Amino acid sequence: MELKIYNPQEDGFLRSIDWNFQELKKEITAKADDYKNLVYDINDDDQIKDAKKDRADLRKFNAALDDKRKEVKKRVMEPYTKFESQVKELAGIVDQAIDNIDVQVKDYEEIKRNEKLEKVRRIYEEEIGDLDRVVPFEKIFREQWLNVSTTLKSIKEEIASIYQKVDKDLELINTDGSVYTFEMKEEYLKNFDLQDAIALKQRLEENERRKADFEAQRKREEEERQKRMKAEAQQIASAGKKAPQGSKAGKAARKETPKKNAETVKRKKIVFEITANESHFDYLNQVLAEIQEELKNANAGILRIDKDSVEVFYVNKEDADKWQ
Repeated sequence: MELKIYNPQEDGFLRSIDWNFQELKKEITAKADDYKNLVYDINDDDQIKDAKKDRADLRKFNAALDDKRKEVKKRVMEPYTKFESQVKELAGIVDQAIDNIDVQVKDYEEIKRNEKLEKVRRIYEEEIGDLDRVVPFEKIFREQWLNVSTTLKSIKEEIASIYQKVDKDLELINTDGSVYTFEMKEEYLKNFDLQDAIALKQRLEENERRKADFEAQRKREEEERQKRMKAEAQQIASAGKKAPQGSKAGKAARKETPKKNAETVKRKKIVFEITANESHFDYLNQVLAEIQEELKNANAGILRIDKDSVEVFYVNKEDADKWQ
């Protein structure tokens, strides 16, 4: 079967279209040059009117040229268009026969691919050994293994190489001794990449170091806070207490202080203001209770406590009860 062209013959095909191209080109060039150098007075309404007319005439001429081009193209293409349609009709008839053969060939190829797939699975089972639980067949399978050009020998070598690599890498992870061994294995088995597992371990260790630093800093801050609270409580506890009789401070006080009439009631008021967080309230209340007890045993010391302040009064011993 062969496609033969009877008409036109080889030398009868249209080789060129003869028309007055050079003649028109000369005339159009000369006319266009005149317009290209023409200057209209934009302040003159009549000249602008002429400019619009000239533009319209030139566009009309261009449209006429293009209409002629389309007409010629249509006449030239008519025989080709018919010829193209007929060729496509013949190709469609042949495609029907090709489709029938193609289905059968593909069925054959699919059977062969399935047969080879089973052989590859058996090779996998032989080569992967005890790693089959962590290296499943679907994880390492490559579609190109089923190509006719890929030999079973090369597939066996590739699977054996995978086994050796995974076995060695898992041994390295196990001997690393890291507390993150489980996490490292989990990361490694995603893509069998040892560097990914090492990088994960480093991130986890860095996070642990940062956590430990944070906890240590928080512990130091809590200890410093407790020290400050204790110092403040001691200052409150010692406030208003008389110096011991034998001390220099006590002697100086006795020299400077004239005798008081025993019957005269002398009251002094000392106000302490304490600012604290709610978390300190329990501790401060305990300290204040101890202070109150000490003041009761002192020389007529009476303590009053309310929500805003602590007040300490000193009165004669015999009048102390009325301040309770």
